[in-house]
Amino acid sequence: MITNRRKFHRIPVDEKCIAKIDGVDLECTLLDQSITGAKIAGLDFLVVPYGKPVSIHYDDEVFDAVIRGVTRNDKQEMLIGIERAENADRETLDQDAMLLNCFIRHEGNLMVCIPISVDPDKRVRIQLWDGMQFPINFSALVTMNRRERYQSLLKGSNLSMIADLYGIKDVPMSQLLDTIFEFEFGQLSNCTAKAALSSI
Repeated sequence: MITNRRKFHRIPVDEKCIAKIDGVDLECTLLDQSITGAKIAGLDFLVVPYGKPVSIHYDDEVFDAVIRGVTRNDKQEMLIGIERAENADRETLDQDAMLLNCFIRHEGNLMVCIPISVDPDKRVRIQLWDGMQFPINFSALVTMNRRERYQSLLKGSNLSMIADLYGIKDVPMSQLLDTIFEFEFGQLSNCTAKAALSSI
């Protein structure tokens, strides 16, 4: 028997819209929508936590939603999946988990950072995990979703160096990858990265 994972069909839209997040209007593209959710693009360097509230303004329609997932299309653009707020399960909204993070390269390793503002010279001011802030060129930022980051850590050989920079101490090598990942993104229990890898 064939079953359809999606209960409600998505309708392609591909129109400009405004995503209001934390009181800021961000121009983006509404790619598709259904009666339960939608998909938006054009917010590649937005640091995204699971369950983040967002208000979508499209034509004369406004609807509140929460962010549920981040993927990448074949053009390497980040796509953000959202669920209409009235359909969201309230018990799952408050999660200690990020869906998308920014990274900078340090001695060949990618280290997590938070973009906090754009300087007048078009550079981005970032904040590191230890609170240090400084401006860098926008092109120096790398955005990765959970699956991409977990895969990069699996391929990496400098886990001990990354752990030292993060201040992670006394963790057995067998647990270091998961510990670094949780430090950057939140609890693995809230993440499908490992499960997704097993289906590749």
